[in-house]
Amino acid sequence: MEQGALTTGFFLIALDEPAGRPALHPELLACGLVGAQLADLVVAGALTVTEDERVHATRSAAPQATTDEAAALVLDSVVHEPRAHPVRAWVDALGAPLTELVQIDLVRRGVLAVEERRGLLGRRHTRLAVTDPPAAHAPETTLRSMVRHPSTFTLHGASTLVLVAALGVEQLLEPEIDRATARDRAGQATAHLPGAIARLRDGLAAAATAVGVAVRR
Repeated sequence: MEQGALTTGFFLIALDEPAGRPALHPELLACGLVGAQLADLVVAGALTVTEDERVHATRSAAPQATTDEAAALVLDSVVHEPRAHPVRAWVDALGAPLTELVQIDLVRRGVLAVEERRGLLGRRHTRLAVTDPPAAHAPETTLRSMVRHPSTFTLHGASTLVLVAALGVEQLLEPEIDRATARDRAGQATAHLPGAIARLRDGLAAAATAVGVAVRR
């Protein structure tokens, strides 16, 4: 799977196509995107997550190891920090810029387009339109298929489902996949994933809980 596929895939799964915007609150979307990018770099062997849920660069990590802008942002940030920080800290620090980079990348690749419209009072509104339906729908379609047929799960697919469950946003897969099934499959998948992904899941769940509390205030 291409570099950054976990991150762009999560963005597309979260996209509410009729509304032209992500179905998640911006802070929760950012939490998922940072988690997905960290997971992508863990799978690539550039980062790891320790028992205290802190993110560390591995010996093989290097800023020039990736040409993907979103991945480079996260990897460079971790590599150049003098000490390790927990997952939640990276969500707070990188959520907004990472969200912007992922959207820009999808528009540049022709998967999405930004449309501007005027409302009844002349106000301008922007929306995201799908311009490449097969590419835009592939992450969600593939993940749903894997949930129905667990033997087909890939490392990236299992990681994505585990992150979706950690955020508590299984509704993104409805109505084809119900919450209980998604959670059950995510629990099964965790046992087969690298330990660093499981620890990332725990850190991401804590960050998502904090975001949820802040949003409800």
